[in-house]
Amino acid sequence: MERKGITVSKSTDASTCHVWILDATDDWVHICGDPLANHEKIMASNNDAWPKSTYSESNYATCYDPNTCSQLFVFETSVPESASIRACIYTDSLLSELECDHFVLQVRYLLLQQTLERHWQEHETWLEGLHSLTSMLKLDELLHNIMHNTLVAIPAVDRGFLMLYDTDTQKLVPKASIGMGPSIYDFKTDLGEGIGGKVFQDGVGRIYNIEQGLEAISNIRPNNMKNLMEAMEDSAGNSNLTAMAVPVRMNQDKLGVMIVHQIKKKRKLTNDDLRRLQGFADQTAIAITNARLFSDLKETNEYLIKRNQIHEVFTKLSLKDSDLIMVAKTVEQMISLPVSLFDMAKNEWYPHYSPLSRRLMDTDYLNEWESRVDAFTINMSENAVHFYPIVNYGVPIGYFVVELHRPLLPLDTIVLEQGSALVALKMVNTYSMTDLFYKQCYEFFNELLQYKEPNLLSSKSRDFGLYPDKPLFVTVMQLSGNVPAVKKRETYQRMLIAALHKELGAIECLLFGFHDKVTIIMNAATEFEQKFLIKKLNNVVKHWVNKDAPILFGGIGRLYLGLEHAARSAEEANKSLAYLLNRGTPGLISFDSIGINRLFLNQQIEDIQQFIQEVFAPLQTPKAKASELELTLRTYIAANRSISETAERLHIHQNTLYHRIRKIEESLAVDLNDSNVWLKILLACHLSESY
Repeated sequence: MERKGITVSKSTDASTCHVWILDATDDWVHICGDPLANHEKIMASNNDAWPKSTYSESNYATCYDPNTCSQLFVFETSVPESASIRACIYTDSLLSELECDHFVLQVRYLLLQQTLERHWQEHETWLEGLHSLTSMLKLDELLHNIMHNTLVAIPAVDRGFLMLYDTDTQKLVPKASIGMGPSIYDFKTDLGEGIGGKVFQDGVGRIYNIEQGLEAISNIRPNNMKNLMEAMEDSAGNSNLTAMAVPVRMNQDKLGVMIVHQIKKKRKLTNDDLRRLQGFADQTAIAITNARLFSDLKETNEYLIKRNQIHEVFTKLSLKDSDLIMVAKTVEQMISLPVSLFDMAKNEWYPHYSPLSRRLMDTDYLNEWESRVDAFTINMSENAVHFYPIVNYGVPIGYFVVELHRPLLPLDTIVLEQGSALVALKMVNTYSMTDLFYKQCYEFFNELLQYKEPNLLSSKSRDFGLYPDKPLFVTVMQLSGNVPAVKKRETYQRMLIAALHKELGAIECLLFGFHDKVTIIMNAATEFEQKFLIKKLNNVVKHWVNKDAPILFGGIGRLYLGLEHAARSAEEANKSLAYLLNRGTPGLISFDSIGINRLFLNQQIEDIQQFIQEVFAPLQTPKAKASELELTLRTYIAANRSISETAERLHIHQNTLYHRIRKIEESLAVDLNDSNVWLKILLACHLSESY
């Protein structure tokens, strides 16, 4: 007879045969023959009916059952894989030894044939998967195709799903499934939760029988368990739920986990099945990596295209010589966020008085910008505000200020980068023209100091904002401090000039910066008007003290009528400036305010300090210090030589004061009643306070 590829030659009538294989749960699975009748199902699991004799791998045990008219066989096979086999063939008489050998050989051949067919199917599926890796670009479709091929290549399993690790939520999230309900996509697990969470965490694939599977899913959270059960509702009454799970990884990077289930009893899941599943998981890893590389390449290409478009926009603005307001508005349109532009040198906003700039004018943030060359974000009451610096030679000269209604995207940063480059170029061009004008002002100022051609100077002065028939005075300002970078010093000087222009407003004057000084020549009809102008200059100085910038010193010359006296007022302004610099006192001082110190403006500080030391040295010995003689003398001078007031200030008796005065005279070897001596001591005391 011939049945399912097994042929037995015998003189009797043809009969049927059946083959069973022992699975992982020690149940006999029917793999060959017509559908079983009830008595045949009972026969397969009835151990008493089968041969009990021992046998080796190459042999078999057999017996004849006259009740069922069947020859029963039991044997082991290691090729293609280790398995226990039961087989029967219906016959009306006992088979001969030759017929039994032939039947067992036919069963072994059947198992080999099934294995070869499965391997060919696996190879075909594998090749189809490799083809999918190169032909599909959509990741979701590709992952679903890989899962389908997995079930085809491993026919012992019935369904499965793929979970990938989401770095944002730190959870495993289902991405593809075959044979599962839609609720599986709501089954999102933590690391270590359920079969998938454990395999992903350990990085080792495993086969789970029913008991092991139940133990592995015992820690699944209730909501996840509900989603999983709904997705598996078609197998609710099936007691044969076994599973395999393997990690999806690329080199050392864990990407996810692949899980498959066996619902219907077929055959025992083996390590070969686990290796096949790992192979498809590796395909998945390659697919994911390729998809990510393609996505990155596509994103990079789109990024470069958009970056080129951004560059073209700003190139057109540059060719049109658009002003800063237009540049700021263009940046705002391109990133779809409120944008203002701040020019640090001019202390000016573009567009002028926008809602954002008005809010920032009333804050202290402006004082914190001077040294920042990196972008930064601050949180205000309503929204966060982002500051993108406009830098020239490593020195910030302005900022794009962006109100963040949403986080900045990479292309937004490119827009700010391209916009800042254009703004920096326009500002530097403006600086170059300004520097040229300042040079012309400086040349005219030098001509004014020399005063060789009065008529020509009188004519030219009006072009520089001066009136030759009105009194004038000169102010010289200088920024001093540790500012090593030349460009940074220039930036601070431009900021000072901008602050002066803003404070003076429409007042005409000659104002220019050259090297490290700022020179101002202003007309004032009266001393009262001069005081008004000086007050405005002091307003700038007062504000400058609050800046994190070099220290500002300034000197003011006296008011003179006639251009020929500009040199004299300039000299007085420089002397006043030198007076403050020597003392290290920041601020603004007029020549009139220096008083007697004018006599010492040209004196070397070392000489003045030596004179002071010579006068007070005898009062600075340890014995004199113990008697507080120097303090007594200074208090005596400050009290205008009043004995009672001096004693009161020192909290001593008047007799004690007389005693100390005698000691002072002895130490200095002088008579304090001598007017020349007193003048010398008075002068030394004054100079010590000034220098």
